[in-house]
Amino acid sequence: MPENAGVDYPEARTVVDLLATSRGDVLISLVESADPTEIVVSIGEDRSRRRVRLDAGEHVEVIWRGPEELRSLPTELIAAELHPPQWRLRPVGPSTRGQRRSAVRAPLSLQVRMTVGPDVLHGLTVDISEGGIRALFAPRDPARAAAPAPAEQPSPAALTEQPAPAVPVEASAPGSPAEQAVTDDRSRGEAENPLRAGAVLPLVVRLEEGQELACRGKVIRRIPRQDGGIELSLRFVDMPERTQDLVRRHVFAELRSLRSRGLL
Repeated sequence: MPENAGVDYPEARTVVDLLATSRGDVLISLVESADPTEIVVSIGEDRSRRRVRLDAGEHVEVIWRGPEELRSLPTELIAAELHPPQWRLRPVGPSTRGQRRSAVRAPLSLQVRMTVGPDVLHGLTVDISEGGIRALFAPRDPARAAAPAPAEQPSPAALTEQPAPAVPVEASAPGSPAEQAVTDDRSRGEAENPLRAGAVLPLVVRLEEGQELACRGKVIRRIPRQDGGIELSLRFVDMPERTQDLVRRHVFAELRSLRSRGLL
């Protein structure tokens, strides 16, 4: 039976996860070349973006995104080369359906826009992965906030004709209806906060090559700041696998660029 690139083994320039039997973490790598008998990948990197060392004979599971699903291929490391830095892997079994277990994050500063009600907030990412972003946005324009409607002033005659009602002392006691109303108002205000944890907001992330990635982000938490800026941790919602792979490729390429410039 003929073997198909992308299904039976990963294609060249594909970002892959590597699971080595001697390690408990997931490594990330890039396929340099591949065929049914040998796969050449860049030396695997850990979550700290450091190259790791494996000995020949190590069992390595290769996981990648196929045309329709994640694929997994068992391989054996047959050689580790330093110039260029790469591993040579030999398949030792058929490919099967795979499961991705990592989300590599890079400290990238990318332009991002977020729609919050009638406002569009502009900001920059602090870091990004296929799973989400941490981003800093400029404060919302206070002029956009709805100002409370001015209270209608009663006429002098009304003030004379309608005496002020007495307020019972127990109305402000703990657990009283008045206090419960204040608590309800605060809860309602939090529920209506568009930046509350759990809120899902439209995002547009601009990759460095100019491509714009439209998606949705769920607010995981808001990081307190003293300068009035809005710093949020957002998880991507319902992002297609192919789009996740696009982010992963961008992250991986940027990490390699940063390392080549001595910035990592």
